[in-house]
Amino acid sequence: MQKSTKGFCTGIVVPFKTYSLCILLCCLAPVALFAQSYKSLNNKVQISLQQTNAEQVVKLLEKQTPFTYVYDPEHLSNCKLQTVKFPNNTLGEVLDYLDQSAPIDIDYNDNTVAIRKGKQTSKAIEENGTITGKVVDNKNEGLPGVTVLVNGSQGTVTSVDGSYTIPLPPGKYTVEYRYISFTTQRVTDVLVAALQNTPLNIVMAASKNALKEVVVTANFQRSSVEGLYALQKNNAGITDGISADLIARTPDKNVGEVLKRVSGLATVDNRYVVIRGLSERYNQAMLNNQIMPSTELNRKNFSYDVIPTSLIENITVIKTLTPGMSAEFGGGLVEVNTLDVPTRNFLNIGIGASYNDNTTGKNFRLMGFDGREYWATPSKQRDFAGKLNWNSRAGMIKAFDASPKNTAVQNSWGINQWSAQPSSNYRIALGRTMKMNNGQAGLVAGFSYRNNLNTQDIQSTRAGFINDLSVLKNPELMNNSKRYLFNTNMSGLVGLGFRNAQHKVSLNGIMIRNLDQSMQLGSGQISSVDKMAIYDITAQTELYQAQLKGDHALGKKGMKLKWWGSYTYLDRKKPDNHEALADYMHATDEVPGELLNVGSIGSSMISVGSLRWWSRAVENNLGWDASLSMPFTFKLGNQTVNNTVKGGYGGWTKDRKFYVMNLANAASPGEKYPYLGDVFAAPYLDSIFVNQFGDDMNKTAVLHSVYGMLDHKLGDKLRLVWGLRGEYINLNRLNEQVIPKVKALLGSGYKNDIDMSALFELEPNWHLFPSANLTYSLTQKINLRLAYAKSIVRPDLREYAYFREFDFELGGDYQGGMIRSTLIDHYDFRFEYYPKPGEVMSVSLFYKYLKNPLEIYKEGINRQYSLYNNHSATNTGIELELRKSLAFTNVPVIRNLSVYGNFTYLDAYVTQLHFTYFPDNPQDPKKIIVEETKGEREHRPQSGASNFMYNFGLYYDTKPVSLSVMYNKVTNRMYRPSLIYTESLYEQPIESLDAQLAFRMLQRKLELRLNASNLLNSISYIYRNYTQEGGNLVDPSKKDIRYQKDRDVLDYSVKQGRTFSATFTYNF
Repeated sequence: MQKSTKGFCTGIVVPFKTYSLCILLCCLAPVALFAQSYKSLNNKVQISLQQTNAEQVVKLLEKQTPFTYVYDPEHLSNCKLQTVKFPNNTLGEVLDYLDQSAPIDIDYNDNTVAIRKGKQTSKAIEENGTITGKVVDNKNEGLPGVTVLVNGSQGTVTSVDGSYTIPLPPGKYTVEYRYISFTTQRVTDVLVAALQNTPLNIVMAASKNALKEVVVTANFQRSSVEGLYALQKNNAGITDGISADLIARTPDKNVGEVLKRVSGLATVDNRYVVIRGLSERYNQAMLNNQIMPSTELNRKNFSYDVIPTSLIENITVIKTLTPGMSAEFGGGLVEVNTLDVPTRNFLNIGIGASYNDNTTGKNFRLMGFDGREYWATPSKQRDFAGKLNWNSRAGMIKAFDASPKNTAVQNSWGINQWSAQPSSNYRIALGRTMKMNNGQAGLVAGFSYRNNLNTQDIQSTRAGFINDLSVLKNPELMNNSKRYLFNTNMSGLVGLGFRNAQHKVSLNGIMIRNLDQSMQLGSGQISSVDKMAIYDITAQTELYQAQLKGDHALGKKGMKLKWWGSYTYLDRKKPDNHEALADYMHATDEVPGELLNVGSIGSSMISVGSLRWWSRAVENNLGWDASLSMPFTFKLGNQTVNNTVKGGYGGWTKDRKFYVMNLANAASPGEKYPYLGDVFAAPYLDSIFVNQFGDDMNKTAVLHSVYGMLDHKLGDKLRLVWGLRGEYINLNRLNEQVIPKVKALLGSGYKNDIDMSALFELEPNWHLFPSANLTYSLTQKINLRLAYAKSIVRPDLREYAYFREFDFELGGDYQGGMIRSTLIDHYDFRFEYYPKPGEVMSVSLFYKYLKNPLEIYKEGINRQYSLYNNHSATNTGIELELRKSLAFTNVPVIRNLSVYGNFTYLDAYVTQLHFTYFPDNPQDPKKIIVEETKGEREHRPQSGASNFMYNFGLYYDTKPVSLSVMYNKVTNRMYRPSLIYTESLYEQPIESLDAQLAFRMLQRKLELRLNASNLLNSISYIYRNYTQEGGNLVDPSKKDIRYQKDRDVLDYSVKQGRTFSATFTYNF
């Protein structure tokens, strides 16, 4: 093993810049605050002037306040101002306005306000604030063409999606909303501050008397917040979510960490999401309306940690279906929306750094590191035959055979070591708008960079290390190791758009590049022999998406056309990953590499001698959708029923390439294996070979969907949304698992005239998916919801391939089997109560029946894993959610607190399936039949799901300071079931306590956020359950399967340490 610090200057310079800027900002902030002490003057003044100057403003201030004013009248008379409106503001606010709008400087001391010549801080036009929002009806449909008036005159018209923007000078206004056949809404006391945005969302109700004008008046505080929560309250189905503002209150770096805070959700490794007891494969990820491909190389998962939080506008988890949504739906549909075309100008910059108490300042080690990793790019040492991006295994083998073996693969077993620097992050976001052709054009752009280092303490009994009860008293027999994780994430987005009263068109592009590189290095005993294990795992993910979408109002009767088309490119590669077991040969902790001779790692057949491997998955994904909707009404007795009929067509095409290439060395000269440093060097080059177990797949699939739905609204109480969706896709032709069974039949003497159609028709091409959502509003604050839907979860294209390979995350060999799609019936009930603005109380009950659910099973006592269908599963659960402000106490400090909590309980059963096919059919000897029989019914959730999930939060808010404390706990869960149930692996996830303290300075332009995560320093455990002393195995109860340190044998445990971070954000 070699030591090196080459290429690590980059990693040191980055945090140095971070700290320099942080220190500079900390020093300047108090100076700036001291220089602007006149802002503390809180005398109330009233000013309303048009086409004026600074002298006239000061003269009014002299009349209304007791202070002495010293100034040059001639200079102030030349300081022209357009509109000055302060209906009831403080003197400090008016002086600040003058200071920034005119070329003057202002000082205050001893009851004297001194005004002298100076520089203008900003242009007067830039002092305008804005009112932005969205006007919708009681079905959450945007209303285009609504007239928005300010103080009865100036204003604007909403665009096709109901959004609007009005720039205004600072002041207090009355805003009025007028629309044909709807009740006019009037909002008073709308305060606009300089350079600040005032959000004002409005829900308009249909007028009951079209011949008589009705005006509903409310103050700003009530209308703005009620409008915000009405967007959630008026949804057709059951949803939960989290906004960009709430995300900013957490220390979470990416979407994977955020999702665990949503009701009914849990995450696995802060990457994959479990919703309502259904594991990651059942929960679709949607990015800006398009379903995302699997980011994993060999199974259906989407890794949410590749999406940084800085790009997110909001995240919605849809828990009940409507016909207009994809039928690929299990526990929920996670809809991630990135920043859209803006309604106002903005520019913000953020910079931050973090310290981990298990990592920072301590030795950090990686294999094959040259500095390119700071740009989310693998080292050149990981190239194969001088090239990183190969398209197929066959191409790699051809290049390997054609080139000298010492040039095809570098002998890169050297380990780089340096002192871990603090992690760092940077981001910038820009939004610009402009008026044009009776509409508004906009541009949004953003970029974020994050580099993170983490050292984890690992204990493991995988790869043959001792895993019996003896390790309970002698933990040194296990593989005790350090895992060094290095992550770089670079992401950017750009969006262009235009909107007016009839049309909205936008073009958005997203780029994400993520590099995860880790090395696990440790030692223990295998068969009483000291061994060292090395795992070098590097994965690069590149995700690009371009989307063009439109929203159009057709005619004057409310018809709407919505459409979108998108292209997504996913490239996930694992270049030159290493694994090896080696014997100690007088090794030391500092230099073990040169004193190790190499053996094999893992289980038989696949990973014997398979020391290095390359794999890659590339998917090109085109998606499209178009829908047309039309409102209409009819009478039901004396009641008018408002309806919307909607129909549409959509689909996607996916082309996915995948390969795995294993390279090994079979050298075994004489009595011992070669040293680790010599395995891929002379004199053993001739022993290098390509392992026969690999993969080379290229599949294309096309899906078409059509749907129709009706939305009925009966008065103010009842709403029914129902319809039917049909989807067509031919998956049978993709199933390569059939091929070896056909070959086996033909090889056993059967001829080609045998009818094997049963093997090629495991599921139909067409599926129909009905759904219905019924909402009854007991009051304006209380909803009762009932819902039913049928959905499907299809295997990933990769899972239809015939494969078998070593999987590091499983710690063994992973292979596919004869599989089919999972069909699910969903039943939901929800009670939701919105007692006051910003508060919610809800209770949800759900029941799901799954036909043919998929799970990865552990094959008995071996480290072999297979993908199987179960016969069925049922999930029954309850969700509770509460968000409550303590303002009602009116007690200082306490009234600024809000509490939040959610709780989920799940009761589940899984019934196994035995799949057999028979070549001997008594009724028809030349026809193959497929038989499926029920296995045992097990009282447990499926893989990744827990019986209990908790989230609690405490929030304290004032204008300058806010505090957040968040707690998350998920009880133990099934990690991997076994065909022998008592050999199953369980997981106890970490119990997390996180906190954030935020300070806002310089008129809330500068924000400092101090974060702390994993304050409990919790450890996650994967373990095999022993329920009695002496190791006797019995069927465990829920209590028995909890992790018990003195009885259960660890499979894998992770301790990642505490993280403390600071982030500065400045809004220009």
